This record gives sequence, structure tokens and C-alpha cells, in this order.
Amino acid sequence: MGLMCGIFGHIGKTDSIKKCLSGLKFLEYRGYDSAGIAGILEGEMLYFKKKGKLSALEKTLADRSLPFTATIGHTRWATHGIANIRNAHPHADQMKNLALVHNGILENHQELRTMLEKKGIVFESDTDTEVIAQLIAHSYEGDLANAVRGACSLMKGFWALAIIHKKHPNQIIVTRLENPLIVGLSKQEAYISSDPYAFQEKDLDLFYLKNHEIGVVSRDSIQIFDQEARKVEVVPEQIDFPEINIDKGDYAHFMLKEIFEQPKAIQSSIHNRFVLDKGDADFEDFHPKKGEFTKIILLGCGTSWHAGCIAALQFEAYAKLPAQAEIASEYRYKQTQIDAKTLVIALSQSGETLDTIAAARKAKESGAKILVICNVPGSTLMRTADFSISLRAGPEISVCSTKAYNCQLAVLALLALKMGRLGPIDQKQGEEFLKEIIHLPKIVEAVLNQEETLIHLAQKYARLSNFFFIGRQYMFPTSLEAALKLKEISYRNAFAYPAGELKHGPIALIDPSCLIIGMCGNALTYDKMLSNLMEVKARGGRILAFIPLNAPEIAKIADDFLLLPSVSDSLASIPYSVASQLLAYYIAKEHGTDIDQPRNLAKSVTVE
Repeated sequence: MGLMCGIFGHIGKTDSIKKCLSGLKFLEYRGYDSAGIAGILEGEMLYFKKKGKLSALEKTLADRSLPFTATIGHTRWATHGIANIRNAHPHADQMKNLALVHNGILENHQELRTMLEKKGIVFESDTDTEVIAQLIAHSYEGDLANAVRGACSLMKGFWALAIIHKKHPNQIIVTRLENPLIVGLSKQEAYISSDPYAFQEKDLDLFYLKNHEIGVVSRDSIQIFDQEARKVEVVPEQIDFPEINIDKGDYAHFMLKEIFEQPKAIQSSIHNRFVLDKGDADFEDFHPKKGEFTKIILLGCGTSWHAGCIAALQFEAYAKLPAQAEIASEYRYKQTQIDAKTLVIALSQSGETLDTIAAARKAKESGAKILVICNVPGSTLMRTADFSISLRAGPEISVCSTKAYNCQLAVLALLALKMGRLGPIDQKQGEEFLKEIIHLPKIVEAVLNQEETLIHLAQKYARLSNFFFIGRQYMFPTSLEAALKLKEISYRNAFAYPAGELKHGPIALIDPSCLIIGMCGNALTYDKMLSNLMEVKARGGRILAFIPLNAPEIAKIADDFLLLPSVSDSLASIPYSVASQLLAYYIAKEHGTDIDQPRNLAKSVTVE
């Protein structure tokens, strides 16, 4: 099975393997447990698979000249079956007539496997994907698209599939249910990908398959059929994707590069989205009216949920609207009361997080309007929205999100301003808030200039076993995000808690092996944070405090402190998160972990 896996395919006269490997290189953020390629050469199917990262497969194919007529490739995030060559994609049928790559999950795989085994079919792997390959081969009677249709009618779950067959050497068959799959056509060649950013050429006609549609892709055309085998007439799309350069430059890791890209990324996110002399924000595709919305729900997973938690506080502070942030995977099962006056804001870097997509669809079915804030144009989430705002952060190659998160916060701050100006905030207040938002790139630059101090702090504390981030109000979700970053890339045990709740249980964890990182950027609760840190100090806890320039009392009680630019409470999460990103990065570097591709993770989570 491939859950967050990457699929890439190519049909053309030249360099099919090279182009497929290049596409997979971009898609490696979706999984890097194994990689493989299959192609048709002179009527025979050839497979190449390797455990581990794509680089191992690239070495295997480096000196081979294989002019495949059709090529499919895959980079895997393992679940069904351990990460080894046997379970790597592509998977074949018993007779080695067809090959298949898969992103998704076959929920009734055991039932179908048993049925096929009773018919004498022998399986080679532990994956649900091989079940699909064997099922299609079992249904094949000369028409590959029809065999795929027949197999899918028996399948339960969700999937994106690309299939090649040695009797159809100039075709790739594609189909999907929920998981993304896009076809790009030029006059001479065709591409297939889980993510259109991975396409080699940017001037392509793009075809986004709908659920249950089957595409028959050849070198210069695509025919699309619905579930009943009726031909679907589609108009290709062309989306202006930004140029991608998968190059770390002088940086040791993509994560560090992307941390330092944040001033420029935030500037891009807010560019042309405000009117300074009116103290207001203005978005291309979202123009709310006074009284149009009476409630706001923010949906997200992981880092995006943390951004939603901060934005919920901003909406209540500036727009005086009830707002709540919901973990998308949990929201799907809640009985929340929403209606046409509810604005649901779905947050996602990739726009392909299945839990967020499903939660947004549930809200839409209940009558709510959906606003999507996303970094990938044309993504599934964008395409389900009533309104959309592109982050314009630029591609994130590192699995660990940094610049997309702070661009989300910058855009959400503008959105809170917009909603506030429809009601309680006057022009002068709007101008003051907007000036701070506009100044954010400079604020972030000032934090980045503290890199050497953060390197020293990371080296001092990297060997501790436990890290405890605490904060109040805006600084609590900021602490959640800081702890997540440290967990993701350093594998250290990191917690986050509201500082005022320490005395209700977690203070029992305080001992010399635990570092408490106090996130003290909230002026409203500064005195309370001082008391909470003194409680920690009295119990022998070690304290690293992130503090504003005018915080002498906390500086006196902390073992170490980092001075950060002073900014209003509602925007302080951005500089404090940048500092925590650098701290996490340099702690991980001390431990020698794989920072850009941490173990067990994938960037785009296309499963429930």
C-alpha cells in the first residue's frame, strides 16, 4: 500500500526513465521508505526497486540505457508490509503482464486476496497494492481500461492508480478515488503525477481526474471515461506554477534554507493584499460583507491546526466573532451546529491532506461556506472551496513545515483585520495593526540574526531527555508548534502546555533532566508567566526563556534567555516560532538526524 506515496509516470520518445526519476525526486517528500520504476521495453515488462531513499534507485539505473515506451514510478511511505524490496512498488500480477503504482488504501484487501488465492493466484508481497494488480489482471480480457473499471467496482477504500501493460506499450491507465492524480500533456509527451509541481514542463495542458474517472493516456492525448464507460469531454486547465529549484544552495539542509527564506515568503504572502490608507485587507477571491458570517471554524492538522488556534484568538479579538480551531480528523465526527452564516477556513500546506478535505466537505454539506488557505494552486482542497487564498510561500522541500506555517499566520492576521474592519475595528486601529503586519519580514530578519545565540543554546541543551514548552494565550499554540518541530526532526521528547495549567499535574515532571522553555511573548499575561516560571525555578527546573526586549524580571530567573523583537501579542507567534525552528534545527543537527526527511514521516498526509 502507498498512503502518502508519490506517483509519477511518463510517455515520450526520449529520456523516460530520467524524467520519471526527476519527477520522483520532487515527490520524495511523500515517502522515502523505498522507490521503484517499471517500464515496457520491446514487449517486456522490466522492474527496478530499492529499499530506502530514491538515491539508491538512481544509482542502480545510472549506467543503464533503457528506452522505455511507458514508465511509471513510485516513492513509498510504508504501512501494509515493512519497508523492503518485496513490498516496494511497482507491483505486478502473477504473470508479470502488468505493473501498477498506488497511493491510497484498499480497505477490503484481505477479502479480495482470499478470493484470488482460491482461484490459484500466488502473492509475492504483504501489500494491499499487489491485490489490486492481481485483481486487474484477473479481470483483463483485452481491454485494460475495462479491466481497471471492473476491479475498481469491487474495491473499497481510496486510491490513485497508474497501470501499464506489456500488450499496451504506448498507454498508461490512470484512475482515482479521493487521492490526487493529475495528467499533463504537451504535443510530444505525457506526464502523470500526484502533484503537478513535479512536472518537468510548466506549459502543459492539465487534466484533473474526478473520482472514479478512468484516463487512457498516450504520448499526445488523453481519453477520459466515467464509471459507466461513457466518454467525458473535458477542457484542459493551465495553471501558472512558480518555478521550482530543488537546490539547497549553500545551506546544509532544505529546512534551514526555508527558515531563512521566511522574510521573503511572508512578504510574498501579504503582497497586494492590503490597503494601507484604509487600514484594511483585500483578497483576490474573498470579499466578505458586513454581517455575512456570524461564526468561524478553522480546520487543520498538525502545524496547520496550530496556525488555526492562533487565528481563532485573533478573530475573537479583532472581529468579535466566535471562532474555534478544530483538528480536522476529530471534527469529522463532531455534531457541530453550523449553517450558511458559518465561515469554515480550511488550512493546508499541500491541499491534499485527506482529513482536512473530508472535514471541509462535511462542513460544506451542512451549508457552511468554505475558504481554503493553501500553498499549492489546483490542489484538491483548493478545488472544493467556495473561496481560496494562495499562500504564495513557494515550495517547501523539507518535510518539516517552517515558512508555510508563518505565511499562514501572516495571511490569517490580514484576514482577521479584514473581518474586524467589517465591524468593531475603526480605520485608525486597522492602520496600526496593518503597519505591524507589514513590518513582519523585518521582525523575522531580526530573529534570524540571532542564529549564533541559538546555535550555542542548542549545543548546551541538546543532550537533555525532555523539553517542556509553556506559554499563555497566543504563546500556548506557539508552544505546541515549537514542541512539534523539536519532536519531528530531533526525536526528542517534547511537550507543550498552557503555563497556568502546570500546577494541575504536569509540574510533577519537573526535574534537572527537563528543560522548560518559557515562551514569554504575550504582554497581557507577562506577570502570570513570571509567576509560572518562578514555580518551575522553585522545583529545580532549568529554564530557557524566549522574552521580549523589555522583560528584565524573567531574564533574572532564567538559566538562559533569548531576546526577541517586541511585537503585539497577536503577532508575536511569528518571531517566537522562527526562534523555536532554529533551536529545533540545531538540536537535531547535534544528534545527526535526517532533518529534511525525518523517520516515519511524510509531508502530504493523504490518509485518514
